[in-house]
Amino acid sequence: MDQRSNRWIEIVKAVIMAFAMGTVSSVIVAQTPTSTTPPFPILCLLNITESLVVSILVACFVPLGKLGELLAEKYRAGRFTIVYVLVHSIPLAIGYSLIVSASVSFFNIAMARMRIPANQAPPLMHMWLSTWLPLLLPLILIAYAIYVVLALLFTVKASPASGKTETGKRMKWFQIELLIVFAVIVVGVTLVVDFVVVDRSESAMKSKVSELIAANSRQIELNINSYMERMQTTPTLLFSDEIYYEYDPLSDELGEYEKVKREELISDRIVDIGLMNNYLDFGIVYSNDHKIGWISNGTKRRFDGESIYDAFASLIGDNPREEAWCFGINGSNDRIFYIKRLNENALILTSVYTRELTYVFVYPEQLDDINIRLTDQNGTIIFSSLPDEAGKDIPSKLLDMIDIGSLQAGDSRTVTGDDYFLNTNVCANGWRVLCSVPVNIILKETDNLKLFTIRISVLMAIIFVLIGILLIRRVSVPMDDLVLSLQYKAEIDKLSNVMNKATFQEEVENHLAQTKDAVYHAFVMIDMDNFKQVNDMLGHSYGDQVIIRFGKLLKTLYSSDTIIGRLGGDEFALYIEAKMDDFPDKEAFILRITDSLEKVQDGFLTEFAAEREKCRLSVSAGIYAVNDAAPSFAELYERADSALYTSKRNGKQRYTVYGEEKP
Repeated sequence: MDQRSNRWIEIVKAVIMAFAMGTVSSVIVAQTPTSTTPPFPILCLLNITESLVVSILVACFVPLGKLGELLAEKYRAGRFTIVYVLVHSIPLAIGYSLIVSASVSFFNIAMARMRIPANQAPPLMHMWLSTWLPLLLPLILIAYAIYVVLALLFTVKASPASGKTETGKRMKWFQIELLIVFAVIVVGVTLVVDFVVVDRSESAMKSKVSELIAANSRQIELNINSYMERMQTTPTLLFSDEIYYEYDPLSDELGEYEKVKREELISDRIVDIGLMNNYLDFGIVYSNDHKIGWISNGTKRRFDGESIYDAFASLIGDNPREEAWCFGINGSNDRIFYIKRLNENALILTSVYTRELTYVFVYPEQLDDINIRLTDQNGTIIFSSLPDEAGKDIPSKLLDMIDIGSLQAGDSRTVTGDDYFLNTNVCANGWRVLCSVPVNIILKETDNLKLFTIRISVLMAIIFVLIGILLIRRVSVPMDDLVLSLQYKAEIDKLSNVMNKATFQEEVENHLAQTKDAVYHAFVMIDMDNFKQVNDMLGHSYGDQVIIRFGKLLKTLYSSDTIIGRLGGDEFALYIEAKMDDFPDKEAFILRITDSLEKVQDGFLTEFAAEREKCRLSVSAGIYAVNDAAPSFAELYERADSALYTSKRNGKQRYTVYGEEKP
């Protein structure tokens, strides 16, 4: 055969080898993935594509075939014998394996290293050799086996024929056959790989979507717990003085005038503490149905002719906490009630409209079709992102997917069914958060991807390899971008653009777990004063903009070494650590923290001057600093929160260091 025919044969061998080596190396690497390893479908497509490019270049410019012929001649192997094939394949297999695997692995490792922070990235050569060397021997053995099989096939086809004309005809047909076989192999292997890729991509998509839904459901649970904790905390302020909690209008110990004055005091106290929340009902109901505070006409109408006290007292029952959450009482599907026993003959009654929960729910931008429901322990829907579901039971398709009655407070469960992705979280009071997304909507793109991969396969067969490389890369890059975007949205609070509470806690706990001795830790809780007035006076959309601007302000004032998170509502937190050697003592470290908070307050006054004038908006903070070798997140959080509460109590617009509070 002439040189041109040999070159075509070598190119065909190289392409077949590239598919095999790219697939095998992807399978091997996928067995021990690292944080920089892309999903298997993307990894497989990239390795095959890059192997194709390098293999064709080697076949065109590196004379490995001639080296094989020289080696065969040295061992005096006849050209059309099995020995010739076995010897001739040795330099081809070793050469292709070394050059292709080294080039492809080096390129992939270099790209992966670029995604690692510079101060954390290991040496490039170490990363490359530790990845490449384990692949080398399996690839050489596989390459040798494939080359032997291909060489035997081509040797039979190219064996001597009778006459120059007959040889030319056989070679012409041989080249045509090669092209046909090559096209069939490319189409077949590409279709198989593509459908495997689609299947793996679908699995990866399901996994990432499930993670996103779980993170969203967890965030909603935390938001609801925070919201309900505020509803529980406010009534407890009535226990601050026996004047409020021991009063009983049925008692004969007080005269009528004294009762009137006492009730005026209680009413004033209810008004004072009730203004902090957007209550529909907030008052005290006594056993004779006498009421102090404000009980809405809507609530009274629902108990027309019926004792309000008896109805709510029966809901508390023998609860040791002497409290109850309830919904749907006498058909009141538009409000949530919280009841707390004040004394033997009195209940504190509070309620809010269920529509207030709209501001508690979080909707990821990628999951526009997510349905979010809040239900009680019996599966009755309290709030839903869908219209007209309040008061109804959970849809049977969702109820069949999860045993809602077996869940306990704090539990989280994710289920992927044929029709829905479903995640369930249990709030502190036993109510359930259900987030569901139809599977067909999420996987719609993969159906389009299947049709697209068929087109790619046909194009690759027609124009061989190079155009196919570009098309496959076009499929892989958008998929990678989508996966990264889903992970980002699962970790970042969409309003403030800082970490959400779950991610913030995880990051802080990771730092605490890795921290050695001789390190100062500081945890700062930051809360905007009178933020509710911004929402009430300027609207919730304006309040969202305030959250966005404040998050941007914090990111501007603090470096990337400071962990910043939004814990919910208008509450933010910072975690800062520093080596003890960098400060003469703990007070110097605290001084650095307080100096930064003064900059925050100065920047806040400048940024929110208009809001301060209209709504008295300001910012308060609580600081907890410690040099303990292993503090817990809970300890840092609780003590910083206690210091923040002291700042609020002492007049707001200030910061307090835990342990330095003024009595």
